[in-house]
Amino acid sequence: MKRPLLLGALLLSMATPIAAQTRVTIYRDNWGVPHIYADSEATGYYGLGYAMAEDELEYVLTLTVLARGEAAQALGAAHTGSDYTSRVWRHAEESRIGFAKLSPQLQRNYRAWIAGLTRWMTEHPDKTPAWAPRLEPSDPVAISRWLLWLAYQAGEGLADCRRGGVTLAAADQAGLDARQSLASNEWLLAPWRTADNAMIMLSDPHGEVDGQFVYEFRMHAGPLAMAGFAVGAMPLLVQTPKVAWGMTTGSPDVADCFEVNVDPDHPTRYQFDGKWQDMIVRKTMIPVKGTAAVTRTMEYTRHNGVLSPVVARTVGKAYVVSTPFMPDAGVFDDEVYRMVLSQNVTQVRDAMRTLGMFPQNVMVGDAEGHSFYLRAGKTPRRPAGFDWKKPVPGNTSASAWLGIHPLDDLVQTMDPAPGYMQNNNIAPDRMFVGSPMTADQYPDYIFNDRPGRTSSRGRRAVEALSQAYRFTVDDAISLALDEKWMDTDRWIAALQRSLDRNPGRVREWSPAARRLVDRIRRFDGQARAGSMEALAFWYWRAALGTGPGGLPLEILEPPFAAADTIRADLAARMVDAVDSAVALMVRRHGSIDHSLGDVFRIGRGGKSSYPVGGAGLIPDKLDQCEGLASWNTTCVMTLRAFLPGPPDSLGRRHALIGSRLLRLTIFTDPIQSFTIHNFGQSSDSTSPHYDDQARELTSKRIVKPVYFEKGELLPHVTSERTLDVPALPER
Repeated sequence: MKRPLLLGALLLSMATPIAAQTRVTIYRDNWGVPHIYADSEATGYYGLGYAMAEDELEYVLTLTVLARGEAAQALGAAHTGSDYTSRVWRHAEESRIGFAKLSPQLQRNYRAWIAGLTRWMTEHPDKTPAWAPRLEPSDPVAISRWLLWLAYQAGEGLADCRRGGVTLAAADQAGLDARQSLASNEWLLAPWRTADNAMIMLSDPHGEVDGQFVYEFRMHAGPLAMAGFAVGAMPLLVQTPKVAWGMTTGSPDVADCFEVNVDPDHPTRYQFDGKWQDMIVRKTMIPVKGTAAVTRTMEYTRHNGVLSPVVARTVGKAYVVSTPFMPDAGVFDDEVYRMVLSQNVTQVRDAMRTLGMFPQNVMVGDAEGHSFYLRAGKTPRRPAGFDWKKPVPGNTSASAWLGIHPLDDLVQTMDPAPGYMQNNNIAPDRMFVGSPMTADQYPDYIFNDRPGRTSSRGRRAVEALSQAYRFTVDDAISLALDEKWMDTDRWIAALQRSLDRNPGRVREWSPAARRLVDRIRRFDGQARAGSMEALAFWYWRAALGTGPGGLPLEILEPPFAAADTIRADLAARMVDAVDSAVALMVRRHGSIDHSLGDVFRIGRGGKSSYPVGGAGLIPDKLDQCEGLASWNTTCVMTLRAFLPGPPDSLGRRHALIGSRLLRLTIFTDPIQSFTIHNFGQSSDSTSPHYDDQARELTSKRIVKPVYFEKGELLPHVTSERTLDVPALPER
């Protein structure tokens, strides 16, 4: 059921004008991406809101009610737990406070974005959900806060509680579990390593593939000239003609879990330095669609001077999580806004001194050829003598924070000497050869990683970038879409020695086993969708197994392949795995004569399925990918990093996690840039842009141009709409 919005509410929201009526033009390119042209920032944001409503209205509205803690009322009882968690963390309240502190121009921009969304809903009541809330100017602040909070701003504290054996609420557990699927790639090359003498910057956030997260757009509005991806109204991952940045999961430790002894007779009292303190207790009523409202209690302490919610209880104890981001709603928004307006990496670095950025590895390149990396996050100074990876005593000021570290204390580098860097979710000391960002230079909670930790993605990036001396645009695109499985040559060499050691077994093989092993021996290591050799190698490696009941991890370390001999038991298992792989392929697919893309697929909502390369070699669980510090052969991921799910009834495995927001920027004049946004621009299954990028780009290993300047855009325009923008609201 759809319903019209009240015109009166719309008119009321547009009271107190700040500007006369203006116009915004929205061009759509051949991929459906909106290119927004306006004379002022606010008018540009109005167009962004209007375009976003056309493509992703229900998703934006869903984020809104989730962030406010009103999803159960709109969508049903299944969201009651999520609503409670949103209210506990005060996303709506803090966002209203934070919005009032935003710079005046950003406030105008956010109000304009809301007005653009609202206009589209008013014009399309039949496409507006009946449960659509009346939007507020603070909603953009709440949306980005809610989306990132449990995984990042509060995530380390929740993880500390869990490491101490504490059972968390389901919504908190889900937020932490989501961190397991959050990976990403970022790398850059200094101009002297490139053919065009221009900085090259790659940003490719990974995560759940069949799920929205951000919105692709281009905008030229007043002083704003940017292209990239927005989270709600926030242009989180963008490039401008001057700067571009990427983000990957990894950061200092920004939150803590405190174990508090409570009064058994009055469980909302706790001791602090020998005196009883009363918790702050609040009741909240959560309306629920179709049934009675639910009343829940929220409890807080004032640890470290911030509201710190009770996230769990055991007999005589309460566990609270403290994060310095709790009262900082809006600081993140202003910081990103200043980054967008920056002219070089120095200005970006200065913008980040507010410490509003959610905890991330942030890498920035600019048109001047300079680069900057920061392991960002508002990080408390901790006193010595505590294990900050577990719950710490919360009844004493001895464990209280000693302030906040300034940006200069955090792990960072500017213009690294090798002329390249990458952080594909690896430790800072492995970002490039000779990295000076070593653990001994920082407190443990700032470095916050295992020294020397790397991965197949990190190793592959260093291998390619360290050998780049005349990197072309085509080279950059190829590396952005790289599908190489590391160490396949070592495995194939070990298989050959195993075959030499077992000639009798080989003599008895079936023709299918001979064909399969021949394909494995001829495999070039590239996990291409059209490669039969890649699928043969994948099934053979899967048949070898890992972990309990499989090959011991020490046997999997690559140095074994360099030995002159191979252990008899390992050789036998490698030969046996060929037979096992044949049997499994025949059982699942009818024969061994299939390519990788016949089995590994990408598609949206169960409505489409296309071949895709770049599948992970061990696709069972992401926590298997954290095995070894320097040689991680337990889980080999390509840079595209598609982790497939279990086989369906046809034996096909669909990509669950991997590349989803790729953006490659080359700071030539004019600027060149390319993107892929899985699956497409629209979540409307009847739209031609529902999954066209998965079909035409991801599946075929192709990127699309950004058309950053109007001259290059116009030949590719498929629609044009100019809106008369009414006087925009001031409050």
